[in-house]
Amino acid sequence: AHTLGGALLLGKGKYVLSALKLTKVASLGSMFMTVGAYSMFYGAPYAVGMVSLILIHESGHALAMKRLNIPFGPMVFVPFLGAAVEMRKRPKDAWEEALVAFGGPVLGSAGAFAFAGFAHATSSPLMFALADFGFMINLFNLIPLGSMDGGRICGSISPYAGVVGLGIGGGLAYNGLIANPIFYLIFLGGGYETFMRFYDPLGHAPPNYYNISQPQRAAITGGYFGLCGALFAAMAWNRDYMLTPQQLQQIQVPRNYE
Repeated sequence: AHTLGGALLLGKGKYVLSALKLTKVASLGSMFMTVGAYSMFYGAPYAVGMVSLILIHESGHALAMKRLNIPFGPMVFVPFLGAAVEMRKRPKDAWEEALVAFGGPVLGSAGAFAFAGFAHATSSPLMFALADFGFMINLFNLIPLGSMDGGRICGSISPYAGVVGLGIGGGLAYNGLIANPIFYLIFLGGGYETFMRFYDPLGHAPPNYYNISQPQRAAITGGYFGLCGALFAAMAWNRDYMLTPQQLQQIQVPRNYE
């Protein structure tokens, strides 16, 4: 019975992975390579959890694109940079783009809350640390800047959201809170995109791309601020219980007593 159940689960898993375009060798290879790279710095258990949370986040985008019949490419992981799913066709309007952008942080946040729930149920320091990583990475992606999820979501609300995102991103970089060169490229791209949104609004996107209904705009606004608020609160609550990755490694490495 256990063998049959495992075979059925494996069979269903194959279709899920295929739907998410994660069955290609390059996708799986990049995922395992990323686990290996993180393991050298944070230990294998934390590395596996990190990549799992990134996978959940990116799966949210893939599932949203599949739901909206938007073709997409395989999921690719890059160590210390994250992962991405290539969108191979532009959404028909800003509402669809916002839904695709929401998919990642919504499913990713659900995954982080699941990790936190398991952490409380088991008092696992590892799970508390991973829950914090999940909350942080999804909140970070909601910065309203350029190609980040928040930039694509808030771009459908107002063109001035990009200006706010540039202020937030500039403040983070100026204070040394972010030193990733990819973020600087995103920041520059966000600056150009925000400029073009005002300078050449007709050439920036197809006609009527941003002409979505007021109920749609209100739903996006409420969903965005509600998700940001929930993640801020979850991070503050989780910090009372978590250990840093470095502290976790000290716990996991056995001590030799003479």
